Amino acid sequence: MNIPKVLIVDDDSDILDLFEIFLYDQFQVTTALNGFEALNSAKKNPPDCIVTDIMMPVMDGIRLIKRIRQVDSLKEIPVIAVTAFSAVLQERSLTNVGFSSVISKPVSRKTLVNTIHETLGGKK
Repeated sequence: MNIPKVLIVDDDSDILDLFEIFLYDQFQVTTALNGFEALNSAKKNPPDCIVTDIMMPVMDGIRLIKRIRQVDSLKEIPVIAVTAFSAVLQERSLTNVGFSSVISKPVSRKTLVNTIHETLGGKK
């Protein structure tokens, strides 16, 4: 059985730990503390899906997705934005930038797992 690989990106290590707990039983999880680390990690070991916070130091989620979309081996990977901004306008602008889905904080386990499965085309 091929277990989907998910890269979680957030500058808050507590969020990384929580998301890892949410996902460990269904996905292979790797983590990164900012977009720069995530880009390097994805180039070395491309995930099936990336879940990223938007507001981060070093490289934020918007710059991360723009860089991912420029790398041939990564540009087709679905990327889910996690944001504290829940306005519909914010969600539309994030999907226009290239995010597959947008999840508003706080994030429940069910929402995170279901969104990843939906983004991966229902693969379980």
